[in-house]
Amino acid sequence: MKTPDTTTEENPGVPRRPRVLFTVGGTAFEFVRKLEVRSTGELLMLARRRYRGGMGGPVVIKRLRNPSGFVERRRLVEEVELTFRLNHPGIAKVYHLKAYRGVPHVVMEYVEGRSLDTVLNLVAMRRKPMSPAFGAWVVSEVAEALHHAHTLRDEWNRPLGIVHRDVSPRNLRLGVHGEVKLTNFTAAFSTLPGREITSRPLVKGDVAYASPEALRREPLDARSDLFSLGLVLLEVLTGTHPLAQEGDVALPPPPDLPLVQAQGPTWMPLTEVAARMALVGPGEVERLARDVPEGLRAVAVRALRQSPAERFGTAAELAAALREWLRDHAPAYGRQAAAEEVEAAAREATGRRNQAELLEGGLHPEELTAEEAAMASEAASLEVPPPFLGGDDVTPDLNDEPLPLQDMVEDLDELAGPDEEAPGDDLEDDDDGHQPV
Repeated sequence: MKTPDTTTEENPGVPRRPRVLFTVGGTAFEFVRKLEVRSTGELLMLARRRYRGGMGGPVVIKRLRNPSGFVERRRLVEEVELTFRLNHPGIAKVYHLKAYRGVPHVVMEYVEGRSLDTVLNLVAMRRKPMSPAFGAWVVSEVAEALHHAHTLRDEWNRPLGIVHRDVSPRNLRLGVHGEVKLTNFTAAFSTLPGREITSRPLVKGDVAYASPEALRREPLDARSDLFSLGLVLLEVLTGTHPLAQEGDVALPPPPDLPLVQAQGPTWMPLTEVAARMALVGPGEVERLARDVPEGLRAVAVRALRQSPAERFGTAAELAAALREWLRDHAPAYGRQAAAEEVEAAAREATGRRNQAELLEGGLHPEELTAEEAAMASEAASLEVPPPFLGGDDVTPDLNDEPLPLQDMVEDLDELAGPDEEAPGDDLEDDDDGHQPV
């Protein structure tokens, strides 16, 4: 079954009219624009949340793949229910799970700023990595958020054993004020009692940041996320990913690699990823991080050990090591310094792009990424700027309380029934070239 399109694009010269995707508890969610179509088929959209009393600010809506049966629907509910349990300033909140037009949509917190993936693109453009303090600060913030998830317990004080499984730059948001948010726990694993277990040999998340044990489909614990975070740390500090080395010949797959498949398309065969990831060790990390301060290099080496037993035992231990380095070498570094460094990187990358004549006649406005340019263009087409560009308060109110689990199950039961239409809304099919799931 194909996933129906839930968006529409604006026609040039035609006044924009609000398009309500759906409502939850009297709160309407209006489509603004598409953010990203992921290789897994998931669509991320920027939307406006409109309360009965007026504007409420921006949110991100993720349109998920349509579960094909009862077990898949149940797993989806369990995954989103996990995210409702997370309550940490370093984790983007999930507000609702809504079945709309027969397809599940997740309403999430919008973090104004850039993804770490965008920052790494700026690094590549300006040909200079971010500062060691920036890497230590960002990764320590993520590690503390992960520690909250890893140590979470249920109402009976039983450990949930949450593993994120997709700790990667595209799932880390850097806010305009320097805050760091970890997103996308919908791929998370847990030991939640009664949880449906899939029998498919599937590697969840971005395989370029998967741990060796995840690629071998071995049992996972929190230390798998620490390997992924170690790859992020190494890439931020050096501007290089271990899998992106040029001139390497194809490697044979590891002899112990089982039959596995990736959740979505990959830029390198999964067997090749596993073979290269198996070579990531102290020698390779030391070589890539040769210009990194010794203390941070030691942290990266330990986080990227092949054996989980040789890594940091917990995310809190990793965060503490990075905080200690910051205290000794950059005690004043914090949110403001991180935000200023990102903006400086954007200016430098734009300057280099201008010098190389890559703007193609002003393709993107000065100092804006393609994503931000699209947002600015969207705002310019409106008579009144959207609230998230004007600094409106986006603090959730009572309408943003998550739905009870039973209500989510009942809502997802609609997936097998008729499509749900938003009142007074008639959204057209998408024609931007993206194929529906």
